[in-house]
Amino acid sequence: MVSPRAGTLVALTALPAMGYYAVVKEQIAVISLLNVAIIAAALFIAFGPLSGDGQHGHDHA
Repeated sequence: MVSPRAGTLVALTALPAMGYYAVVKEQIAVISLLNVAIIAAALFIAFGPLSGDGQHGHDHA
């Protein structure tokens, strides 16, 4: 099974094609390129491990 973080990184393979389209065809594609990068970064961070994971004990007395 693929982790969500790995899937997010695989989604970034669309960036070179979008970059080519932005340079050769339409300048508006630059906005799409930026949006894909922002969404991928947000998903990568959201599905990442929490800082301090496992640092807090849940001792109940």
